[in-house]
Amino acid sequence: MKPVTVITGAIAISIGSVLLTGSGHAQNKPNISKENHSDFQEKISKPPAKDCTFLRAAAVLTKRVTNLKQQNVGEINDFVLDSNNGKIRYAAVTYGGFPGFGNKMFAVPFEALTVLPNNNHEHDHRFLLKVDQEQLDGATGFEQDHWPDFADQELLNKPDRRYNVRQDPDAPPSNAVIRANQLLNLKVLNIEDDQIGKVEEIILDTAHRKARYIIVSLNHHTTNGNKLFAVPFQAFQVKSDLMNDNQQNLVLKMSNHQITKIQGFDRDHWPDFTDPVYRKSLIEQFLFVKKHKDQGVKVGIDS
Repeated sequence: MKPVTVITGAIAISIGSVLLTGSGHAQNKPNISKENHSDFQEKISKPPAKDCTFLRAAAVLTKRVTNLKQQNVGEINDFVLDSNNGKIRYAAVTYGGFPGFGNKMFAVPFEALTVLPNNNHEHDHRFLLKVDQEQLDGATGFEQDHWPDFADQELLNKPDRRYNVRQDPDAPPSNAVIRANQLLNLKVLNIEDDQIGKVEEIILDTAHRKARYIIVSLNHHTTNGNKLFAVPFQAFQVKSDLMNDNQQNLVLKMSNHQITKIQGFDRDHWPDFTDPVYRKSLIEQFLFVKKHKDQGVKVGIDS
């Protein structure tokens, strides 16, 4: 069975606030189908729910996990993402609050976790997990350098049952996974396979259980200024390096000419990702209903 890639990292919860201004010339926008565009518009136009929390992945790793009694039972070490659509499938948790588990990590379905705010600190959160010592009897963890095969559905059925999580039976299985920590270290290429920047951060939408945006920095010859750019996860593709199958890169499905048209934000003025108007501007900047050509290059984004 083909091994899959996973991401490691400490997931602390801190939300920046800044607005990314979208430049919206049609010829510079990738496209999606009309149906998927309508779905995006419907979700974004609605005000975010109270539990709609956007977290910076790099800040959240090593965040504590508490049980219903508010006892510390462990911490988050990484997230396993579906590299096709950004869905947060599992969290890698260490159970330091229970004896006998050592430093081993355990795959916990993200649906079993609840993100709770810290009332004393606006940008601080914790993860709530309904778990006790008895529930973990028989659980086998894994070491940092020996991750399980997340394409093995039979293996994944065990943690799903342990945490009383029912996965969508109609959802297609995916063996294309990557860990958050791996994603945070990837190079960013354009569709011509030229390196244009690197990943700086991942914005997690915990309400919809997805990695929603990837924050990238771009080379100075690609854009002007020392800006960061919030790019929808769907605008990227994880690809193996042509020279090294063990090395992965993140391909931004845009040409260099198109990339020069997008607008970023200052490192010390992050956008407010809870703002539906801002989120809509990102969709309009990177996704478009109709097909367009830019210098002979067709650009499309999968939903």
